[in-house]
Formats: sequence, C-alpha cells, structure tokens
Amino acid sequence: MAQFNVHFFKEKSRHIDIEVVIDFFENIEGVTTDMDESSVRFLYTHPHLPYQALFIITPKSQVPDIYRLNPRFLDVNFHMEMPILTPNYIAKDVFEVIKKVCDKFDFHIYNEMFEDVLAFKMELLDKVFHMLKDAYVEKNPVLLNDYFVMPTDKLTAIYRYLDDIVELQKYYKELDTYVPKYHFLSVENHHMTIGIEWNEQTLTVFPPYIDYVFYRLNGEIIVLVAEEVLSVLDKFLTDVPGFIRGTKVLTKKWLRKAHKVMKKYKFSKVDHTFTKQNVKKLLD
Repeated sequence: MAQFNVHFFKEKSRHIDIEVVIDFFENIEGVTTDMDESSVRFLYTHPHLPYQALFIITPKSQVPDIYRLNPRFLDVNFHMEMPILTPNYIAKDVFEVIKKVCDKFDFHIYNEMFEDVLAFKMELLDKVFHMLKDAYVEKNPVLLNDYFVMPTDKLTAIYRYLDDIVELQKYYKELDTYVPKYHFLSVENHHMTIGIEWNEQTLTVFPPYIDYVFYRLNGEIIVLVAEEVLSVLDKFLTDVPGFIRGTKVLTKKWLRKAHKVMKKYKFSKVDHTFTKQNVKKLLD
C-alpha cells in the first residue's frame, strides 16, 4: 500500500542529537524504539486503536527531488510514513505527534505535494493528506472492496467513542452504569452495521451510530433495531455530559419505567445473519 510521507528539515543545520530524539519518543505513549546499523525506528501505535505510523532516521536522504528545495533548509534524514488508507481521525492524531516533534526540535516539514519546505501547519498537512488519499482511492477503486466506507463525521464519532471508552468506563463505574463496546458486523449484502449489548434492567450508555441492540432478556438475546429502541426510550435517556453528540445514557431514575416499556413494546423482527468484522475494515 502507498505511504503518506512527511520529511523533517532544519534551518541551516543538519545536526540532531539521536539520544535526545530517542528520549523524546520514549516519553510518547504508544511508541516503541528499534535500531540497527541501517536506521533508528520509532513505531507509534495509537494508544486505543489498532493503527500505526513509523518515524525513522536513515543514513541517507529519502526526499524526492531534494535539489529543487530551498537550500536554506537541510534534510536531517528523518521522516514519518503512514499508510495512505489511514482513517482521518487517526491521521490527525499522528499529525499531533508530528507537531510535537517540530516544536521540540525546531523542524520544518516537507511532503511531495508541497512546493517547498514549510513550517508545520496542521490545516495544510491535513488538506494534503486528504487530497492524496482521495487521489489514491480514485486511481485504485478496487482497494475499497476490502473496506466498509462511511462519512468522515460518522467514523470520527465512532473512533472518538472507542478512543475515550476507558475514561467513560471509569467515570460511570461509581454510577454502576455499563459502557458497552461496539460490535462491528456485516450482513448478507456486505453492509456494515454496528451493535451493542444491553442487559435488562442495567444502567447503560448508548453510543452514537448504532444499528442494533443485542438485548439480553430472561437469559435470551433478542436482536432489536436500535432506532426503535432509542425511540421507545427517548424520554428516559439523557445526553452524556460533554461528550459526542448522540451519546445517551439510561440513568437510575428511569430504569424501572424503561424496563416496563421495553417489555410491552412490539419490536420489529430482525432476520439478518451477522458476521463479525475488524475495526480496521472501516474507512472514510
């Protein structure tokens, strides 16, 4: 797969202290360091999601067309590479790491789409990444057969929920409230759906963009359409404070009434056959 590259430059100097760089990366959550005679590699793995980017120091320059660039800025043989088919939420997280690197070492950056070496600008880097990603997909549309594509705002909300789920679980632990994981599931027509589990008479958070609720009632699991469940429970649910729009919670005040309504309502029958999918199959 093609890579998105960001090269680091210094103004009027090539010097970088390898030991200082190693110490810097070792203090970033999710980074592992490896080195040999050919390179020093800092593998950044997102703390809560299964995506990676590689920061690598090499003996020789990896910059294409380097001789057309402003000679005031010198390549330090250090660059970042990340798969071009990286979700935008993850890419922005990696760009935050790049910003920290630039701030710490006074680096400028360069990508093949830039006219020249530039100071770090999040908006520009984000824009160029989107352009290259879109162009790559347009040129290689068959690659999308391996993914479930969804709008950026939807996938961003999903990833933020997954990113923050541990903190939510800590917050709601004292309130005896269940914070469910997403289940990513495909159905017969290769359509991606998202479900959560909910046990009867359990205080529960309902994350955004769910399609199905796997409701455990009297020891059995009943598959319910999430839109119907949320509609039935609407007056019993409140927004999770300071969190993603559309994230709701069933609180103790309404638990008993919600349970009664759930028992009485005639929900639509769901006949789908579900197949478990990996979160890395999602793409925007």
